This record gives sequence, structure tokens and C-alpha cells, in this order.
Amino acid sequence: MIDNTENYFDDDALESIDRFETMLRNNKPCYFDVHEFENLVDHYLENRKLAKANHASELAIEQHPSSISLQLKQAQVLISRGEEIKALTILKKLKKIESTNKNIYILIGNIYNILKKPQNAKIQFDIALDLCYDDKEELLFKIAVSFEHLELYDLALPYFKKVHLLNPEDPEVLFEIAYCYEKLQQDKESIEAYKEYLNLDPFSDNAWYNLGILYNRNNMSLKSIEAYDFCIAINEKHSKAYFNKANALALCEKFEEAIKSYIEYLEFDDDHASTYSYIGECFEKLEEYDQAMIYYENAIKEDEKFADPWFGMGLILLYQDKIDESLIYLNEAKSLDDTNPDYWFALGSAYSRMPEAQKAVHCFREAINLDPYDPTYAITLAEFYHQNQKEEAAIDVLLESLGRCPEDVQLQNNLAAYYMLAADANAAEHYLRKAMANPENKIEDIFIQFPELENNNKFKQIIKANQ
Repeated sequence: MIDNTENYFDDDALESIDRFETMLRNNKPCYFDVHEFENLVDHYLENRKLAKANHASELAIEQHPSSISLQLKQAQVLISRGEEIKALTILKKLKKIESTNKNIYILIGNIYNILKKPQNAKIQFDIALDLCYDDKEELLFKIAVSFEHLELYDLALPYFKKVHLLNPEDPEVLFEIAYCYEKLQQDKESIEAYKEYLNLDPFSDNAWYNLGILYNRNNMSLKSIEAYDFCIAINEKHSKAYFNKANALALCEKFEEAIKSYIEYLEFDDDHASTYSYIGECFEKLEEYDQAMIYYENAIKEDEKFADPWFGMGLILLYQDKIDESLIYLNEAKSLDDTNPDYWFALGSAYSRMPEAQKAVHCFREAINLDPYDPTYAITLAEFYHQNQKEEAAIDVLLESLGRCPEDVQLQNNLAAYYMLAADANAAEHYLRKAMANPENKIEDIFIQFPELENNNKFKQIIKANQ
């Protein structure tokens, strides 16, 4: 809400407050002029003493019933007390009497924002701006902030941009512009605004941090790491910068540096379970499994209901072909979170290495159902069927997945291979032609997955004819 109250009181105002307090204690009426009542109401509003503010505004109207300014103060009090409709009634009457008073429109705009009618609020604010001849920059900024507080960034942004036109050197406005763009997911514009802001204020840790988030969101991990480094250099206690930097390093596969950053974050973080788990994952990627297991175990000690470290330990045991042990941890992860398709997929992979075909298929199917747009799950289930000489089942699974991901080249390649293995050369050629139309398709890789086709002359002829 746009606040029109003053933030200071002179000696005369303080004397008025003392007299008013004395009047309340003694319950004896006392006269105050218009200016004194304005100060009294402002004082009590600023100190959130709404009952006294209301008492002062009611007494003010009794003593000065024709004062426009005191009626405005009464409307402010009513708004603060949640009586917006009463306030709106007063303000609409005032608008007929003094239609060029910008403060009337500002207060009406505030009420419409409270009533969740932002477009109506905008109309009132714009009228106030047309009537504003001094401090227009300040009013524009306050209007923008009022919309920003309501998370109406699309409405706030144009006002911030108008302030920027009036004062291009104000870093606070640039920061707000960048922030609004960020919230509107207009990342390119947000990045440029933050960079412009940092030209004016290069020592803003929050701006560098926000810039790091944007770079990371746009797959610019190296720039993201650099931004977090600047943030940390300015404010070495900016805890989230260490965490986000570690995530960005991990995305760049700089796992050793990521581990260091996660460990630095541990000094600030109260939730050690997730951080230990991330460190364990980094050691897992480095194939330093003993260290990974230590950190996963630490994560479980911190929070035994946290699924990720159970999953991580299960994966490591799966890599080491310790299937029985792996299943214990993977099943525990799944029981803690049965909505994660990766957990089901790993379980399927574990069961597929045992005489547990039905369980493997069930788990792969659950993974597909939870995330039908990731073809990896369908491709793996099809491969499992293929290993068990069930080419038709493999084809059905891939056709189902292709219906959701029609441009996926690996699905098309694999379908061609399975059709060829099923002696359906026409269908094989159909899917090969579609796959090879994509210039990024590395058709030679198909023989790595299907070495049995390397000596299939018909398959090779189809490939050659479509190259």
C-alpha cells in the first residue's frame, strides 16, 4: 500500500501528542487544529496504534467536519483497520468535491489493490500521476512497489521503467527492474538489467547472487560460478552462494571443486542431510565409492527419512554388483518416496539382474508412468524384453513412448533395429528413414547397442540407401 504519512514530528507535534494522551487519561475534551489532528493520526498510524488513530480521526471530523485533509486521514485509518468499503465511500464523496487531489486517487488505488482489483487500482494510480506535478519519480516508485508487493510484476515493471527514464543513475530502480524481469522469467532482459545495475553498484552481493541464479537457469554454468564467486568475495557469509556455486560446479562435472564448496556451505547450513547427500553424489561421480558411502551414511544419520542417500547407496551397491544389498537400500528409498521415477528405474535395473522378470517389468513400468516423457525408461524396458527374446513386447513399449516423444532419434533407431530383428524390413526402413533425416543422428552407434545387426546385409543396405 502507498503510504502518505510523514516520518518525523517537530516539537509542536510532540506537544499535541502529549495533550491528546492527557485528554484520553482525563476523559476531558480538548481542541486541536487541523494540522495537529493530521500529526496525531500520522503518529498513531505509524506506531500501529489503530484504536487511538481511529479515536483521533473521529474527534477530528467532529471538530472540523469540512476539512478534506482530515477526511483523507479518516479514510487512511479505516483502510488500516480493514474497513476498506467505508473508506471507499468517503473517498468517492471527496472525489466529487476535490477532483484534482491526487491523494484521493492514491488511496482509492490502495483499496482496489487490497480488494484484489489491480486493474482498477492502476486506473486510479494513473489519474494520480496525471495530477502529480512534484515528486513524480517518488510516486511512480511507490506505485511500482505496491504492485510488486502483491507479486504483480507485470504491472510493477512499467512504473519502474518510467522511474528509470527519469533517473537512469538510480541503482535501486535498476535492481527492481531486474528483479521483476526475473520473476516474469524474462531472463535475457533480467540479466542485462542486473549487469547495468552492477555497473552502478558493483559491490552488491545480492545482485551477483541473483545473476548467478539466472546464468545457471540458462545453462551458463561457468558464468554462474563466476557470479557466485563475486558474491562470496563481497559477502563471505552469503551461505546460499556457496550452495548454488557447488551445484553449478557439479553440473560442470567439476566434482572436486563442488565438494569443497558444499563443505564450506556446511558451516552455515542447519539441514546437513541434503548437503551430505550432495557431497556423496559428487564422490559417486568421481567413482570414489568408499567416500561416497561415508557421506550418504552421514546424511541418513542426520535424517533417516530422507530418500536421496538411501538411493545413492543403493546405486553404488548396484554398480558393484551387490544386488541383494542394493535392493535393501533402493526399496527403502522407494518406500520413502514412491513418486520418483529414478528410484523405480534403479529398482527395475536391480531386479533385471536377478530371476525376477515380473518385478523388473513392474518397476520399469512405474518409472514410465511417473515420467512418460523420458524415453530412457522405455528404451531400457525394451532392451530387457529384447534380452529375453521378446521383440514384439520391446516394439510395443517403444511405439508407446514414440507417441509421446515423436522426434526422439534413439527411439526411432531402436524401433528400426527391433523390427529388423523381427524380420520386418519395411517397418525397419520406415523408422530408419525418419531417424536418419535428423542430421544429429549417429547411425553407426546402433551397432554398438545391437552388434547382432553388424552382419545383417539387408539392414546395412537400408542404411546406405538413406545416407
